[in-house]
Amino acid sequence: MSEVYVEDFMSPGCTGCPVVKEMLNELTRELNGKITIEEVDITVDTARAAQYGIMSVPAIAVNGILKFNGVPKKEKLKDALIEELQRNE
Repeated sequence: MSEVYVEDFMSPGCTGCPVVKEMLNELTRELNGKITIEEVDITVDTARAAQYGIMSVPAIAVNGILKFNGVPKKEKLKDALIEELQRNE
């Protein structure tokens, strides 16, 4: 398995963002650190948020593709990450 690059789009005051951050941290441990996470504050990096068409947070992009808007179920997020890891083998 190779690595997966995850962009975690968030903003200050977002109530769901800490939940997503913790989920991603747990999944990184479960998947033996094969996930690289970059936290992107959409109030600072507005251009990148616009590039993905993100209008609300939390949002998650995996290897450059927007996969989730809102807080996903952990199982769905894990499945998407595993699928991407397998694709990159």
